[in-house]
Amino acid sequence: MDRLLNLGKFPDSFRTRGAIAPSSDRLCVALAGLASNADHILELGAGTGAVTRALTKVSGVKSLQAVELQKKLAHDLKLKFPGVDVENCSADVALDSYCAQGSVAVVSSLPFRSLPGNIKSAIVKSVLRFLQASPQSRFIQFTYGFREPFAVSAEFQWRRVKWIYANLPPACIWVLTKTEVTCEAARPE
Repeated sequence: MDRLLNLGKFPDSFRTRGAIAPSSDRLCVALAGLASNADHILELGAGTGAVTRALTKVSGVKSLQAVELQKKLAHDLKLKFPGVDVENCSADVALDSYCAQGSVAVVSSLPFRSLPGNIKSAIVKSVLRFLQASPQSRFIQFTYGFREPFAVSAEFQWRRVKWIYANLPPACIWVLTKTEVTCEAARPE
């Protein structure tokens, strides 16, 4: 049913939805696996809850918060996942106001390549501020292309993790972290 919901709304909502179908089970399990050793999980762009479902099965997580901008989808998520803290707000607002002790895996299904420039810019700035303030955390994102989801400065590093071919369309998973500065590298010459 979730797949039919996406297909029916595809022409009208592609810029904010970015996909013709919800994430496949394989993609969801892979994303959840990358979040598995975090203290907390913050999901951005929860949509119909395909990734949320997999994230609820990650053990050892102190908290899971799902963020969805579209009011109807956020309402439906609250009904589907009563144990999950669902917030109806934009990703940048969620990132800027999120507080948690310990490591956070930010799992994103946001369509960065199709977002309007001003919205993309605001979210990217919030992601980088978040990782700057919480260097033990990571940002997990999938794309449908060969390039990183968005450009970052040398303070941050993208790592391509894997391709999931059993997804419509095939998806590539990326992880963004703050670059570690070793004592040797930080020492003046």
